[in-house]
Amino acid sequence: MNREQATFVGCAAVSLLAIALSFSLVLASCAFAQTPNATNPDQPATGTTIVPMAGFRLDVRPGAGGLRRNGNLVVVDSPVAQEEAWALQIQCPPIDATVAKEDAFCVSFDARALPPTDGNGTLHVSMAVNDPWDAIDEKNGFRTFDVPPTWHPFRVCFRAKQNYAAKRVYASIQCAAKAQRIEIRDLQLIAFGNVPEASLPFTKLLYPGENEDAWRAEAERSIERHRKRNLTVRVMDATGKPIPNARVRIQQQRQAYAFGTFVGDTPIQAGKDAEKFRQQTTRWFNRVTVPRYWADWGTDRPSGVVRADSIAQWASEEELELKTHVLLYPQFIPDRVKQLSNQPTRFREELESALDSALERTSEMPIAVWDGLNELRDVSLVGDVLGEDYYADVFQRGQNAQPNARWFINEYGLMTGGVKRDEFLQTYLQQIQSILDRGGPIEGIGLQCHFQSDLISMPDAWKVLNELSRFQLPIEITEFDVDTRDEATQAQFTRDFLTLVFAHPVTTGFTTWGFWEGDMWRPNGAMIRTDWSLKPNAAVWEEMIFDKWWTDQTIQTDNDGTAMARVFLGTHRVEAETQNVVRFQTIHVDSDDTVTLQIGVDHE
Repeated sequence: MNREQATFVGCAAVSLLAIALSFSLVLASCAFAQTPNATNPDQPATGTTIVPMAGFRLDVRPGAGGLRRNGNLVVVDSPVAQEEAWALQIQCPPIDATVAKEDAFCVSFDARALPPTDGNGTLHVSMAVNDPWDAIDEKNGFRTFDVPPTWHPFRVCFRAKQNYAAKRVYASIQCAAKAQRIEIRDLQLIAFGNVPEASLPFTKLLYPGENEDAWRAEAERSIERHRKRNLTVRVMDATGKPIPNARVRIQQQRQAYAFGTFVGDTPIQAGKDAEKFRQQTTRWFNRVTVPRYWADWGTDRPSGVVRADSIAQWASEEELELKTHVLLYPQFIPDRVKQLSNQPTRFREELESALDSALERTSEMPIAVWDGLNELRDVSLVGDVLGEDYYADVFQRGQNAQPNARWFINEYGLMTGGVKRDEFLQTYLQQIQSILDRGGPIEGIGLQCHFQSDLISMPDAWKVLNELSRFQLPIEITEFDVDTRDEATQAQFTRDFLTLVFAHPVTTGFTTWGFWEGDMWRPNGAMIRTDWSLKPNAAVWEEMIFDKWWTDQTIQTDNDGTAMARVFLGTHRVEAETQNVVRFQTIHVDSDDTVTLQIGVDHE
């Protein structure tokens, strides 16, 4: 699981002392109590504007560019990309009223990018408290948005994760992430109170290149070439003579490609929801990613170990391919071990004890894939204490213990990093090469893809996959979701991104980071709502994987008793019928193949 919002925590350095405005906000403590119609929670809620455009302060760091107010319009002039996007910042003073847990707010504005901006502009929007800086929304506290060259409405909602005192919570827009000129109009902060999520406004996703078809045609050709093979079926009678006009049906049983999902604790829970979850998992997926986090809240305590074992055991018994996440995740090393960073020997002993324990405990499990290292870019603790060579040792230790598993490295921001995407990609390429040069047996490359408002174009996504292909290693999308309430665009992007990844010849798997709203890191990214109703992206998943990319053909043999079909890689049931007699065989297709079915009849 990534923490992309943490990338910009540097805005904590912004002091709020300068925001001692003389005016008072028109706000009463009861202003947050707006609710939708109780009989229809999906009806849009009516909020209260608590900070109008005039109430927002323009903060400009010297030399960073300019922010200019013109009535209800703010013009952003960022001549160069800044390391800190908050070098140009539009910010309101801390709101006067107390904020209750679950109170919802919306930062509402329209924006457009102006020449000479290269492509789309970029804005970061947050609601937070200062000293120390902390986003008020636990699930999604810092958002990055592309800004198109035409006016686009942005309705960015946040929900308070706890109670806050008056004069603590503020909203801000950071504008210096890239060289750009942007106009922002009708900016306001709106309070809604504790209202249902479905009643809040939302921003329609910007999807660059959504109407371009050239890549789609190329993707279809690539799928035909790389994901399908020729299957020849020969049907003969009891004497070995070919049977013409025999009915042949080829039914796929399992995809060779890994279509997976992450599962949390739900599979080992009791109740109707858990039962539905288990059934849906086995129906939709052929692989599951199961958690095994060495963390204070994970396998550093006995209950966490047993929980991880139980989830993996359930998946194994369901004959789902098993992927384990993760052997080493520097972000979540237990605090007691982090505190030993000035004692390298003890630090290493604790680290290796945990790694060996995880490998030994799972040694009898049929694990197909391990994430060996996760999110190395964010936390350099292990390398700082034990040296960069140790990352290669992690992979070597894992492969020595479980040589039948494939060992992956995993990282975020390669598809979702916005203006930092290229920088993140270069860092990842360097890290992979460094580990390989040191003898680390990386056997696969993982890309997290937790999309929010920063959707990538399909040609750009193909370029990322091409760049990573230089290592000639399998590549997988390891963590996919699209966190939005714009369900129509969510479904279209899911269709296109899934198609593009499946089409790329080096990819071997595509894993969603959950599928049910009741067990999701970012619930809006789910394919199934809490009440088990299907969202539009669920229809896309079923259509693509179990219809478009699934073999179910009925054909007839020719005069030579032969029938030919183009089938998707994977396991198939091949059935031949003549004179009311049936013969069938189950085969696995991974190359052009021929299967012969002899039926116990005499053919004249």
